[in-house]
This record gives sequence, C-alpha cells and structure tokens, in this order.
Amino acid sequence: MIRIGICDDIVEDIRKQKAMIEGIAKRHGINVDICVYEEGEELLQDIQMYGHMDILFLDIEMEGKNGIETARIIRETDYQTILIFISAYDKYCKKLIEVQPFAFLDKPVSESDLEDVFEKALRIRSAENERFLFSFNKHRYSISLHKILYFESIGRKILIHGLEEDYEFYGKLNEVEKRICICKIIFARVQISYYVNLNYIKGWDYDRIIMDNGTEIPVSKRYRKTMSQYYMEMLKRD
Repeated sequence: MIRIGICDDIVEDIRKQKAMIEGIAKRHGINVDICVYEEGEELLQDIQMYGHMDILFLDIEMEGKNGIETARIIRETDYQTILIFISAYDKYCKKLIEVQPFAFLDKPVSESDLEDVFEKALRIRSAENERFLFSFNKHRYSISLHKILYFESIGRKILIHGLEEDYEFYGKLNEVEKRICICKIIFARVQISYYVNLNYIKGWDYDRIIMDNGTEIPVSKRYRKTMSQYYMEMLKRD
C-alpha cells in the first residue's frame, strides 16, 4: 500500500488530482491510500498523528503555511517522503532546493504529466531495495543505498556515512562509483574523496554542498560543472 497525500487549498484541484491518481493506480495495479488536505497545518497535524507519506503532492501557494514552509517542517524529521510540488516554480527555485523536491507540475495538471511523474516516484520507491555489499573485519554487511548519505575516502579506507550509523571498509572510491553508477539511486562525485547521495543534499552553493546531517562538503573545481548540471536536472524533473 502506497500512502499518498494531496495538499491544496482549492477543493476542485484536490478532487481532480485525487481522481487522476486513483485512475493511474488502478491501471498499474497499485494499492494506494490517498489522504487530502486543504491547508498545510492540517497535513502536518495528520503526519504527527499517523506518520509520514510515501508520496506527497504539495501546492506551493496556499493560505496559511504555504507549500515550501510546510515542506521545511516535514524535512526536519523526514528525509524519505517524495515531494512533488504543483505550481510555477521559477520564482521559488532557490527556496525549493533545501526541501529536496522530486519534481514539479504546472497547473492545470494534465493526467499524462501526472502519470509520468507518478511512475518515476514509484521507481524511486522500488530503488530503496537496492543495497551496497561490503566486508570488514571478516564480517559481511548489506546496507540499503537509500540509507547512505555519502561515501568518504580516507587513506585506504572508505567511510560510509549513513542515516542511522556509520561503517568503514578497505577499498577505493573509484570502485564504489563503478558499482553504484548502474543503480537507480543517484550518487555524484563532488571531489576526489567524496561520493554523495543527491537525495540528501539540502543546500548547494557554487563551491560547497550541505548534507541533511549538517555536514558541509567543498565541491572541487573539477566537479562544479557536473554538480550544477545534476542539480538543475533535479529541479527540472517533471
């Protein structure tokens, strides 16, 4: 069961989006539980009582707490909900980076655009089952890639900085990159010693990134253009 939230202060828009998602889910044989909200405060209260959504469709311009303010509060405790914003996003571009949006949809939302984004979101959810395998001190480990913030190379060791705990093993970052580049979850090299999960970047400047755990990682000159392309591509996904 996929838990989906729709938050929009226009009732007719909620009705249309809900009907489209129900139709898409039926065509794909997916069980969904759709919850609807007319304001950000109502959504936040429901999350506090019943837990986070798998996929959340958020209108940006709403009365009371707007979509960005609501998303900021959600991201304080939840890094995994897939956020899809609905509205023109150009003037909000910089503010949206810190809440890690998955995609944007312009109003009025077409069913074909919604279905395309919904399918991509479902693929991300399935990608959470992808795992990284390694050995250290004669023990074998298998960690979900979705729970890895970034890899750091120090000498002959690779440190894995995770959402829940950290690990280490002997290896080379180039070999890690070769293994992960074929996976659905996207990691990117930001300098010779760091390989980061793009899903956990909450802030970005020309020469540095800020991870969800507060770690600031400098972006070397060699990788700045690549990182800019990655981030612009993420902001344009629809």
